[in-house]
Amino acid sequence: MKFTSALLISHITDLAGPSEALENYLRARSGDLGVIYHPFGYCSDRRSILKRYKNGERTCQTRLCGLALPSILTYVKDALLTFWFFLVLGRRYETCVAADPLNTFVAVILKKLRLIKHVSFYTIDWMPERFSNRLLNAVYHALDRFCVRNCDAAWNISPRIVDIRREQGLPDAKNVLVPVGVDLDKISLPVKTGQTPKKLVLLGALAPSKGVDLVIEAWPSLLARFPGIELHVIGKTPHNAVEDGVVYQPYEGRLAALGPSVVLHGRMDHDAVLDMLPGYDISLALYKPSPTNLSQWADPSRVKDYLACGLPVVITDVPEIAKDVARLFAGKVCEYTVEDLVRAVGEILADAEGYLTMRQNAVDYMKTYEWAAIFDASFEKGLGRP
Repeated sequence: MKFTSALLISHITDLAGPSEALENYLRARSGDLGVIYHPFGYCSDRRSILKRYKNGERTCQTRLCGLALPSILTYVKDALLTFWFFLVLGRRYETCVAADPLNTFVAVILKKLRLIKHVSFYTIDWMPERFSNRLLNAVYHALDRFCVRNCDAAWNISPRIVDIRREQGLPDAKNVLVPVGVDLDKISLPVKTGQTPKKLVLLGALAPSKGVDLVIEAWPSLLARFPGIELHVIGKTPHNAVEDGVVYQPYEGRLAALGPSVVLHGRMDHDAVLDMLPGYDISLALYKPSPTNLSQWADPSRVKDYLACGLPVVITDVPEIAKDVARLFAGKVCEYTVEDLVRAVGEILADAEGYLTMRQNAVDYMKTYEWAAIFDASFEKGLGRP
């Protein structure tokens, strides 16, 4: 795929995800690429970002307005900044991919003004109760329905969201599944033989929905049963430690109190993460079962990174990918309990031959999820190209 001009608009977290992967893809394929990012309020740097690339080379980068505002005002500020950044870019765009309803709403308005030719609505997360505030949730879903009606294609991160779009009346020709991919060219896998695995890794934002409490509760039992194991934590508690309207305490202190068997690495950029992950043995993705957990509708990036780096994953049956992990024998699915977590980790540690099989199954599974191939197919369907 090649584009004369392309525009990407997205909210982002402190960790790299699909939007950053799409930026890299478009950068290599666009004569003129504009990128507008709005960090979520819990990020360490809340300033919105404007980037521009000409034939793959970045020509400018600007950061503006990191004010800490109430949620509704933050979203209004982000929408206004998107319009301002678009004026700064100063041109019409052939295609635009906008992630989430707010950014897509702005892109659709620009399309109606004939400043953008084609708009793809990229849904990276979706759920019925996206916000605990009823008014904000109603606005979110009103914008979501507006974007579905007015976009040229809807990109959906999981099959569950594809089904929602179909129920909303979106034709299948516009309803595109865009699963999370991996950067296989950035991963170097070591050769592992029959040595006993001992290094566990937990990657991502430290939040209740990610199962950090379960890891903390289970670690003394795991350590007592399997002396010599280590837990490596890559990530940090978000700047604004609030989930479902409830404030929670930073996890770093509780993790450090578990002793020297737990190593805190803090937040790292994505390339550094992909460089480190292959050195570990077992990964943890213990999403907490809850009707408000976004992961049940998503395709979590960290699980794909784990598997691509050859790490069997212990995962709860919350995201859709847990079914593939079980079916392909690429890890263990466990219940959200200390006892079942200890059971799942113990089964992997006790079966050296099975562990090596899981590693290979994980790597083989991810060979079909190269980002470039995913985006090529998504644009071809969404743009109606043969």
